[in-house]
Amino acid sequence: MSNKETSKAGRPKSAEKRKQVLTSAGELFLISGFSGCSMEMVAKQSGVSKQTVYSHFNNKEALFLAVIEEKCAEYQLDDRHLEVADYNLVQVLRERGLQIVKLLHDHQVIAIYRVIIGEVNSNPRVAELFYQAGPKHSLEYLAKCFLTFAKQPITEEFAHKCAVTFFSLLQSEFHIKSILGLDFALSDPEQIAHVEFAIQQVERLLESKN
Repeated sequence: MSNKETSKAGRPKSAEKRKQVLTSAGELFLISGFSGCSMEMVAKQSGVSKQTVYSHFNNKEALFLAVIEEKCAEYQLDDRHLEVADYNLVQVLRERGLQIVKLLHDHQVIAIYRVIIGEVNSNPRVAELFYQAGPKHSLEYLAKCFLTFAKQPITEEFAHKCAVTFFSLLQSEFHIKSILGLDFALSDPEQIAHVEFAIQQVERLLESKN
C-alpha cells in the first residue's frame, strides 16, 4: 500500500530526514495516540521544519500508514522477499512465519495495538488505517506467498483463506495476552515450534484442497 508520499518541486527528499520523521512520529503516536499527535509535534520532535514533514507526507494519515509499513518492512514483510525462486512453500512460511511472531513480540507493536484499542470508539478511522497498513498488509503478503510457492495452482480466494488461517495460528494466545499486559513472551525455541505447528495445520488445509 502506498504511503502517499509527495515530492515538492525543487526540494529533493532526504532519506535521513525521512527516517528522522518516521522515528519521531512512531514515538509520538505511542505517547499521544493518533488523535493527540500533530504534524507540528512531529516536526519539533524530529528537529525539522513542518514544511519538511509535509514534503514527505501529505497528512497525518499518510504518516501513520508509513510508520506501520516501516515496522512491517523491518521484519521483511514486503514484496522484495517473494523473489527467491529456489524456495519452497515450507521454507517461505518458516521464515516469514517466524518474522511475524517476532513482530508480534515487538514492544512497539504491542503498544500501538493498545493505542488503537484505546481510540477505536472516539476515532474509528485510526483503527481502519492500522488494519490496512498492519494486519491486512500481512494477510495480503502471506496470500502472495501461497500463490507463488504452493506446489499446486490455487485460487486467490483459497490463498487468502490459507493466509488468514496461518496468520491466526501465528497470533494464537500469546498475542491476546500481550495486548492485555499479561505474561506472554515465547522463548526462541518456543517461537520456532509455534511456527512449525502453524505450518503443519496449513499444510493439511492445502492437502484437503488437492
